[in-house]
Amino acid sequence: MLARLLKTVSFPAVLAVVACATTGQFKDDETTAVQVCSQRGPVDSCDYFGLVGLQEAIDQSTSDRRILIKTGTYTPTSYRDVPFQDLHVRGAVVVRDRKLSIEAEQGARLVGSAGFPLSAIVIEDSTVQISGLTISGFHYAVAEDDTYDGHGIFTINSDVSLDGVVIEGVAKMALTGREAGRIVARNLTINKSHLGVWLEETAAIDLIDSEIIASESAAVAAYGASSARVENSLIKGNQDDGLYTEGTARIISRETTLQDNSPFGARASGESVILICGGEVSGNAEDYGEEDAGRVYRNEVDMCLPG
Repeated sequence: MLARLLKTVSFPAVLAVVACATTGQFKDDETTAVQVCSQRGPVDSCDYFGLVGLQEAIDQSTSDRRILIKTGTYTPTSYRDVPFQDLHVRGAVVVRDRKLSIEAEQGARLVGSAGFPLSAIVIEDSTVQISGLTISGFHYAVAEDDTYDGHGIFTINSDVSLDGVVIEGVAKMALTGREAGRIVARNLTINKSHLGVWLEETAAIDLIDSEIIASESAAVAAYGASSARVENSLIKGNQDDGLYTEGTARIISRETTLQDNSPFGARASGESVILICGGEVSGNAEDYGEEDAGRVYRNEVDMCLPG
């Protein structure tokens, strides 16, 4: 799978184991949400317009700023490259060294195109909340080079909270956690993308009340010393494992459905561990796979204690 080609917690005892112009400046009241519209209208009630406006709103934000994305389609016309290790991440929207909240109205969509390859959102060294946004149709120029394009939300060493976010039709990884970042995702939907959640280094995710469906590769793939907690979620119809771990990564699945995945519902390799507590495991080509010293545990009483 592509993640393995690109790649580079132990639970303490397994259990401790997330282009348009702008108008003026921000409103003086820090509690008031700055509004971004997809385009200008006959009566302009927004502070900024288009994805260029959204980027400027982010760049000018102060701590705890709220940014409201109004209903509409937002299409990239420019990008920024974020240096990362020995390559760079090309983002339509980039958040660096910020603490802010991005709230999207129903029907607000960030839509890419094959003719303009880049990733949707890059978040580095930041604390960010994103709610209600739909991301779709982001593509890459070359499958494997020194540019990370074609991703959905790419986080680096950041504390990110997602609620009600939809990511669909993304050519590479829908949601990525790198370095020491943590993601908490609730009501997240990932559909028909290359890979659902990709974790490396010591990144962690809590994936709650969510669904990852019909990925070309894995639903959740954890490498290095990363970790994931998947709770009350649906992992269905993914084509390179539902849950996959490598290195010393850990995944704990609680009351989650692993259904119709191939070749395995859950597969652990290297020295990694997957712990499955409750939930339905059915219809997979094979339910469990183990490689090297990797282990998959199912309903182990001592390991599946609450917490």
